[in-house]
Amino acid sequence: MRTYETFEDARSLANDVLTGSLAPNAGCALIASISRKLGYPSELLTFTALAHDQEGHDQFGITEGGCIDEIKQACQQLVDSGP
Repeated sequence: MRTYETFEDARSLANDVLTGSLAPNAGCALIASISRKLGYPSELLTFTALAHDQEGHDQFGITEGGCIDEIKQACQQLVDSGP
């Protein structure tokens, strides 16, 4: 199984979400995991928050499906910020 640990991995995963080769919710969770490993860099904090929001917040109207557009926007920003 591949591990994801670097900022470059996060950017690659974001690109995979945008191209449709990775489900947005799964990509978000993976990028949030990278964020944790890297000490929560500001560029990845949106993914940490979105990953948190995806679980256990249905009573507040926040669902996995409802987060997809925000995840895609965050992915686009991450990809656009690259070298």
